[in-house]
Amino acid sequence: MVSWSEDDSSENSHQYADSASDEGIIKIPETIDDSDFEGTEPDVLCNDHSLPAERRVAFQGIHTGRRFFACAVKEGRNCGLVEWVDPFWPATMENALTKLWDKYEECRRSKIEDNLESSFAVHNLTQQKIKLQASYERLVEDVNGLLDAQEQRARLERGKMQNKPDESKLQEKYDMLKNLTVAQANVIRNMKLKLAEEKIKLQAHIAELEKVVEQTKLKLNGIKAILDE
Repeated sequence: MVSWSEDDSSENSHQYADSASDEGIIKIPETIDDSDFEGTEPDVLCNDHSLPAERRVAFQGIHTGRRFFACAVKEGRNCGLVEWVDPFWPATMENALTKLWDKYEECRRSKIEDNLESSFAVHNLTQQKIKLQASYERLVEDVNGLLDAQEQRARLERGKMQNKPDESKLQEKYDMLKNLTVAQANVIRNMKLKLAEEKIKLQAHIAELEKVVEQTKLKLNGIKAILDE
């Protein structure tokens, strides 16, 4: 556990300067687990309950890393911070901690903004995908209706061909309808391919956004690792 051995004019029981007091209670700062400084301190009693104080390590602002004793009561009225074990850090250490916490807050805000932007982008892409899907389904319905109508006309034409002696003209009309059907089938196939390409592009864009979110998480974890050290 980090501790300073040099003499300091500040007393170990200096109150937590960054926390407001309520009816004389010094609020407990955020803490971090430390296996070297945990449990209770039998020789230090809390102010209101006269119970052994709990050992804690601060993890907030310029007090990060400082050990202190606090009221161990979990339910009911907690009488807050009892006394500091470590004195204030030197000014250079406080400046470094301030910069690290500012950087952490900046990264946290940036992550929130990136997540919001990513959420909006994914939402817009999802809406576009829904619209494309609806357009594709309408197109399929229209094409199927057209093919059914053409098939019905083709059957009628073939029936007429059987009743007419001039088979060459009927065959010519049938071939024309057949070629029209093939051309329309090609158009439908091309439209399906185009829709499939759009879908792949949307999926690639979503995957890119997810990579950006993951990279942001890794940066934040790196900063947190620096603070933990």
